[in-house]
Amino acid sequence: MTATTAGDSIVRDGLKPGDLAVITGAGGGFGRAFALRFAAMGARVALWDVDAASGEETLAQVKAAGGQGAFYAVDLGDAQAIERAADATVRDLGTPYVVVNNASTYPRAAVVEMTRAQFERTIAVNLVAPWHICHLLGPAMMKAGRGVVINISSCRAMDPTPTGANYAASKAALISLTKTLAAEWAKHNIRVNAILPGVSMTAQPLENTTPEELIERGRKLVPLGRIGYPEDMAGLAAFLVSPDAAYMTGQGIAMTGGRTMIP
Repeated sequence: MTATTAGDSIVRDGLKPGDLAVITGAGGGFGRAFALRFAAMGARVALWDVDAASGEETLAQVKAAGGQGAFYAVDLGDAQAIERAADATVRDLGTPYVVVNNASTYPRAAVVEMTRAQFERTIAVNLVAPWHICHLLGPAMMKAGRGVVINISSCRAMDPTPTGANYAASKAALISLTKTLAAEWAKHNIRVNAILPGVSMTAQPLENTTPEELIERGRKLVPLGRIGYPEDMAGLAAFLVSPDAAYMTGQGIAMTGGRTMIP
């Protein structure tokens, strides 16, 4: 809630009950955790996902916990679908206070083996879509004079691996977009930050391993001795939308258990 601190009269804005949070990729993993955490904080949630079944399941969980929201089926690789979802969200629920650009795609192949179509779709979903969403929703947020954007990048933006050039490039560019948006929108009282998750218990790493192997990898390779979980990222997101983060913008925050350390 809006707050001041002892010794000054600065109003520090943050998420208020009834504020709207738009979350892409809300059907599972980080997106579902963000939705449930923001709903618990009193926000209404607009859930965007290409998978209607998983998106509706997140909405059901939000409502079961006493929250409010709506689901919108949208393919973030389709510009017209994004425009329809943005229009419907604002029409149904109003101007967002929070936008979380979480959805991403991650086909794996070596550079010489990946098709142009695969590479271009990765850039479209992971980078162009966040730009497009901010382009569409930004004017209303500016008019409101308050807001928070959280872009979900990845530690792979800084520590890439073979067969992931498309993903690493998109996530590195998303950090740059974050910083530019932060510089442009600060005068409108809109803060823009990025979260860089490390290896976590989500669908992406589980494509090529088991939960048990993933947990063991965390024990061996992560300084804190474990992998991340969606709830870890949701906790950081809750801070970023709170009055406690009212002086933070343009930052890329690595949430990797110490695996990626940024000087």
